[in-house]
Amino acid sequence: AVVSTQSTGTEEGDNLRITFEEYRKISNMLILHMREFEEKNKEGSGAGALKKQQLVDWYLQQIEQDIEGEQEMIAKKIVTEKVLDRLVKVDSVLLEIEGGSEDPAVDADPYLVVHPNYIVE
Repeated sequence: AVVSTQSTGTEEGDNLRITFEEYRKISNMLILHMREFEEKNKEGSGAGALKKQQLVDWYLQQIEQDIEGEQEMIAKKIVTEKVLDRLVKVDSVLLEIEGGSEDPAVDADPYLVVHPNYIVE
């Protein structure tokens, strides 16, 4: 199965398609990282959630040794954002927590948490 992400109208459209196995690998890495972060920050006054952009940056750092060039980095960033969007909107694995701010730039980078009933396979 292929998880389709919408092309941005560039020649890189083929790089924005990933297999279901790649989708599961990316999503599991992100979810496990989020669960670890939530566990570490459950105690104390710190927020137990990560912002979407923090997750994207973390994932790109994890795979940076496999990335060759700026174009591939941009493509991986877009794919990661699309995977996160799918985990929120389609799979309902992640929940968005809006900041409640009047500033749309703040709400464009919402906090994400793993649904409490989700079990990683």
